[in-house]
Amino acid sequence: MNNFQSDELPAIPAILQLAFRPFFLLSASYAIWLLTRWSLTLMGVWPWHSDIALFSWHAHEFQFGFAIAVVLGFLLTASQTWTGQPGIKGRGLLAVVALWLIARIGMNLNSYGLWFSLFGDSSLLLISAGVLLRMVLKSKNYKNLIFVPLLGIFLALHLAQIYAMFIDNTALSKQLGYATSWWFVLLISLISSRVIPFFISRATAANIGSEPLAFTLTTQLLILAIFLQTLLNYSAGYEILLGLSLCAHLYRLYKWHHRQIWANPMLWSLWLSYAFLPLALITLLADSGYANAMHLINVGFIASMIMAFTSRVSLGHTGREIVTSRLVLLAFICVISAALSRGLLMIWLPPYSQLLMSVAAILWLVALVSFVVNYLPILTQPRLDGRPG
Repeated sequence: MNNFQSDELPAIPAILQLAFRPFFLLSASYAIWLLTRWSLTLMGVWPWHSDIALFSWHAHEFQFGFAIAVVLGFLLTASQTWTGQPGIKGRGLLAVVALWLIARIGMNLNSYGLWFSLFGDSSLLLISAGVLLRMVLKSKNYKNLIFVPLLGIFLALHLAQIYAMFIDNTALSKQLGYATSWWFVLLISLISSRVIPFFISRATAANIGSEPLAFTLTTQLLILAIFLQTLLNYSAGYEILLGLSLCAHLYRLYKWHHRQIWANPMLWSLWLSYAFLPLALITLLADSGYANAMHLINVGFIASMIMAFTSRVSLGHTGREIVTSRLVLLAFICVISAALSRGLLMIWLPPYSQLLMSVAAILWLVALVSFVVNYLPILTQPRLDGRPG
């Protein structure tokens, strides 16, 4: 990471020196609340009194409360390295974190709280896209300009979900929630295509190298087509797109595989997390239940990939050796097991669906708590090497 010296930096608390610090910590902490509230409500222990539909709240907050915070934390941090421009920090970072908090408070109130989310999340996405745009244009690093319109689509999906909640259209909310998951797949798979080969090559004797641009474009366009079909509820050629996309992601896994990854949890967690995407595609092709496939994507691909990414980035960007603690290893095992329990075992053992959902929730909670306990001191303390960031 570039060493951006500033007289202001010593006065900035460590937690506000780069975006990954507050967003990684807050996203995991908020996910603990989300999962606890959702699980207790489903079990009938904690009745749902909000006039926001439960599924709509659950989907929106998983995506725009938990996942987007990690995405923004990563992009606003990585863009400093990509562009050579100083990233957002200090009061500016505190302001965007405050917008995220305003939106979260609003979404945990009744429907009038939707206005807080409308303002907070929309402003957060607009400002983040603007910061990225400024850094890219100033550095003339135009290859990373793609992330600006990607965030723009997230903004449009957020606004659409808020609209569906305002008019209390749960069917529309569900359709938009599924489409938003595919947009996360598009973004995370694009980032993965750039960083996972680099991580594996750096930690092993392998020389994986970058995939051809034409292959990357084709793979991402296939996901884009699936996203559009989900968004528009259009099914023509759907199985063909799923099959082609499955082949592309299996090929990626084949190219990225190296026997040495199994000795390093920071590597096998990334590889196994990515494997949930083709597994979900197989489930869709087998017509084994759309909800099961989407949980393989949401809990398996998105959540476990987030856990793997944030664990590694949090160490690398705080000047620490990239090694896996026992707590982090537990977190990896639990989140992957949760995804298998909710997305795969429920296909094979439908009579035990309620039990498997409870097991998955407990496993994911253990993973999140383990992450927060392990990384709370790391993300709130200065870098070990004394450099800013």
